[in-house]
Amino acid sequence: MTKNYFQNSKGFTLIEVVASIIIITIILLSFSQLFIQTNKTAAKNTEKLVTINLADAMLEKVRAGTYTKSTDIQSYFVDNSQPNKKLKNPPLEIDLNGRTYSISYKATQSSTKSQNANFTEKELNLIKVVVTVTSPDGKTKGSSEGYVSIE
Repeated sequence: MTKNYFQNSKGFTLIEVVASIIIITIILLSFSQLFIQTNKTAAKNTEKLVTINLADAMLEKVRAGTYTKSTDIQSYFVDNSQPNKKLKNPPLEIDLNGRTYSISYKATQSSTKSQNANFTEKELNLIKVVVTVTSPDGKTKGSSEGYVSIE
């Protein structure tokens, strides 16, 4: 019986093989688009994570500094003694993984009390600092904010 079965079976026709190859190709192409989009999203998220972590690190570097009282709070983050942006204190550029990221600092100090506060930022000698790191392509930015104590 098995011998007769194999003799009567003709296999797949050329049309069936071509149709199955076309269907498999369509399915694989649709999945490849999904993989490409997922890869782009992962790269974008990685770049965002790098900028946020650099902003956190630069904020900690600023917090580690010692500052004396000044009338212009923006002057704490301006270093005119060094022309190289990477060597300024705090730096305005940083190299990481062969790429150069730009860093900006924005300082504010409130002299008004908030709703539940007993003291103002000015009375506590605190400056609110927002550090923003921009990726080399300029499309991705990450920020970190916190308070810096002045003496």
